Amino acid sequence: MRMRVWKWLGLGLLLVVVIAIAIPVLKLLGYEQLDDADRLAQKQQYLQSLSASSSTAAQRPNIVIILLDDLGYGDVGAYGAQSIATPHIDSLAQNGMRFSHYYSPSPVCSPSRAAMLTGRYPPRTGLGHVVFPEGHFISNAQKISALNTRIPTEEIMLSDVLKAVGYNTAMVGKWHMGDVAPSLPNDFSFDSYYGGLYSNDMKPFPLYRNRDIEEAAELDQTRMNGLYTREVVEFVESQDTATPFFLYYAHNFPHEPLFSSPQQSGKSEAGLYGDVVEDIDHSVGELLAALQRKGLTENTLIIFTSDNGPWYQGSPGFNRGRKNQTWEGGQRVPFIVHWPASVGGNQLRTVPISGVDLFPTLLSVLDLPLPADRIIDGVDISPLWRGESELAERLIYYYGQSGATLDAVRDSRFKYHGRRGVRATGITKTLDLKAPMGPWLFDLAQDQQESYDVSAKYPLEMQRLQEAFEARDAEFRNNLRGWLPVK
Repeated sequence: MRMRVWKWLGLGLLLVVVIAIAIPVLKLLGYEQLDDADRLAQKQQYLQSLSASSSTAAQRPNIVIILLDDLGYGDVGAYGAQSIATPHIDSLAQNGMRFSHYYSPSPVCSPSRAAMLTGRYPPRTGLGHVVFPEGHFISNAQKISALNTRIPTEEIMLSDVLKAVGYNTAMVGKWHMGDVAPSLPNDFSFDSYYGGLYSNDMKPFPLYRNRDIEEAAELDQTRMNGLYTREVVEFVESQDTATPFFLYYAHNFPHEPLFSSPQQSGKSEAGLYGDVVEDIDHSVGELLAALQRKGLTENTLIIFTSDNGPWYQGSPGFNRGRKNQTWEGGQRVPFIVHWPASVGGNQLRTVPISGVDLFPTLLSVLDLPLPADRIIDGVDISPLWRGESELAERLIYYYGQSGATLDAVRDSRFKYHGRRGVRATGITKTLDLKAPMGPWLFDLAQDQQESYDVSAKYPLEMQRLQEAFEARDAEFRNNLRGWLPVK
């Protein structure tokens, strides 16, 4: 009798193990990310409606977005760096407008990039988390959890809009919104692409030209800055000055691992990290020189920023926290606008703005309508560029590393943190505990480092921002992707 019991227990345990293995395997084998056909059709209709505007393209500015990876608030001279020399980046601020309270849309890369290019906070885009190369074990785990592994094709990117109105479009650098079709750079209206499809710490790491590998893995990353510089310069020099262009230059550095060029190695006072940033500054200088040679400087709108705060190295300035965190240091990064034809030089703006503002602002500059079938979370900040007015009071929302969780909200002075798990005690190198803490209220005008909870001193402000936090959280739960009824 006892042997029979043990036999059945053994069979039962085996069955449990088989089921535990079979369920994720079946989920992985059956995984398919489906795009929204109705919204994709709306996207195409919207882009087709813009094509009539292409006749006025010649009068529009060229647009260059320079996006660095993990550059901190204090890593360039214009934002206080003492040991890293960035004269070319600093010149953009000296001859343009610098923002002291710009927030990347996420403290991690994939969600931040998706949100910046669409004007929609990370949960709206369907890409609220970092994606990994196809076949990577984390990518497989995301498939088992039914998460997207690429940005949905129904999202409308800035490149889609600019291509529709007659721009030549090019991307150089890090994509990191999926490494398979139909979510590659060329699928989102970039005429040409050259770069790495994901972070430089993800293996294998080749460089692509359009859809094909040009520099095989593993790339010698001491060459990467030079290769990227060559590409952006050649693109500018190849342009017909009668047709405006959009260049999205998304450098992989200073994300770790760090590699400097042989020419720069050992020269910075900030070690290898400084060498890498100074290499990038040289690349920016070469790009600016190419624009000058073509006579395009005056009417080229250049935006310089970072996808999130610094990781283990780099300076968040006087801000608390780093990458992966919704403390200020995780998302408050440099943001410079340089456009001699319309933006005066040596200006500073202290009003809080967000990366989601970029999409609606550039469409406003070009006098283009926003898509009507989806919520655009950003606001038009072009009046600040023109010096016409300040912005109306608005709120900035901080979505955490998961992308779908709202952590905090701020207005022009106060920042409210909802109650959540916050790193409390590191017991070992591999075990980090997160204890539930908060809610808190910080007065950023007095306490940039978010060190002192003033909720008892300002109970009405605490209540106001807590209610705004809860209302936004409820709105997203009810309409996560932000779709609007189509009239």
